[in-house]
Amino acid sequence: MIGNSVRGKEGVIRIVELGAVIGQISAWTLHREHKNEEEILKTFRFTGTLKYINPALFSDPDYEPVIFITTDRNRRTKKPNQYRLEQVQGATRNLNGHSLLMTGVELCPA
Repeated sequence: MIGNSVRGKEGVIRIVELGAVIGQISAWTLHREHKNEEEILKTFRFTGTLKYINPALFSDPDYEPVIFITTDRNRRTKKPNQYRLEQVQGATRNLNGHSLLMTGVELCPA
């Protein structure tokens, strides 16, 4: 699975209800979150650099953007691993131009 930190170069942001791609991620990092020095959490902090984004749809309260990232290839199947990012209750998400920062991220198989 994923260790304490991982980087990638592929990702996409979709609004599934519309069948629309509203963003393309050109680089991203995941860092494991810590409650304190002894307690490591199961969640990550996600930082993404966006190639493009539709900020109006990304911020529209009527739709929920879904973020998918692609990691290295699976050694057995030789196919890329793809994950959907989900945030835990109370987590933050901040879009600033072409930068996206999210806390409380959990990885779900896509």
